[in-house]
Amino acid sequence: MARYRGPRLKIIRRLGTPLPGLMRTDPDLRRPYGPGQHGPTKRAKLSDYALRLREKQKLRFHYGLSEAQLKRYVAKAFGSKGNPGLTLLTSLERRLDSVLFRAGFAPTINAARQMARHGHISINGRRVDIPSYSVQVGDLLVTHEKSKMKEAIAQNRQDPNNLALPGYLTPVDGSDQFKMAMVPAREDIPVIVNEQLIVEYYSGK
Repeated sequence: MARYRGPRLKIIRRLGTPLPGLMRTDPDLRRPYGPGQHGPTKRAKLSDYALRLREKQKLRFHYGLSEAQLKRYVAKAFGSKGNPGLTLLTSLERRLDSVLFRAGFAPTINAARQMARHGHISINGRRVDIPSYSVQVGDLLVTHEKSKMKEAIAQNRQDPNNLALPGYLTPVDGSDQFKMAMVPAREDIPVIVNEQLIVEYYSGK
């Protein structure tokens, strides 16, 4: 399944929770129920499979991944030591597009992905144009010196609707540079999701 490019609010209403990486919305959605004629009154009980599928979809849409991309992250998490659910979340949070979004460089992860792909970001003095690049502890991120988006990025960083700066990012020399100070913790994940249900979803396949 390809990366989703359709109506964003429709997905947020269907899943019943804000997805800041997809679209910044007020937590109190104006219509906090599924879209369609029967959205306000439909109260069907979700099966165990549907519950797990919904949690997986939250993660996929928040980080803007295709199904194939998410499966690769899950396979890697299953092959690593420790809790696979937590490993999956931290791996996704360390993607370059996600880190740029959390630093306030872009209003959504999709916008951050485009920013990275067009080469507007440098890491440790080297231009990186791969949105899936895994940012490591100690890496220094800054707008590329030749980028034409410096002013736009500075304006984005002042947006009052930005999420709070996570604990794993530390501003350097003001706020135009950021250092990955530590591996993201569970409380740094901005989307409300039950990672254990996602592990169970893929374990049953």
